[in-house]
Amino acid sequence: MTKGTQEPAGTRAEQNPGPRATPPPGAAAQAMGAQQPRVVSRPEDVAGLVLMQIDLVNARKDDLTIAIKGLSDLTRQLVRAYGENMQTIEQLQSKVKKAGTSERSSGSPSNGKRKSSR
Repeated sequence: MTKGTQEPAGTRAEQNPGPRATPPPGAAAQAMGAQQPRVVSRPEDVAGLVLMQIDLVNARKDDLTIAIKGLSDLTRQLVRAYGENMQTIEQLQSKVKKAGTSERSSGSPSNGKRKSSR
């Protein structure tokens, strides 16, 4: 600004805007949840609101990604445990069958009751 000339207020700041601090992602949700809609006409304000919305969406996507990965890990663990349990059950069933066939072949009459030892 030179001596004797006047520059309209805010012209220089609007032409060369410095780095602006971006509001936290929660501010977008608060701005959207307000009773009266906010009228925005400056391109910088529009860009700021759009960036806040994008940050909010990205944060939600990140949360969902983390949740899905957690569910995937849990599912893998459950499938592994289920498979191990099925193998154990099959082994026990084969042992029971072998014990049943060896008991029949030994010829001991058994009706499934234990003899009492008094």
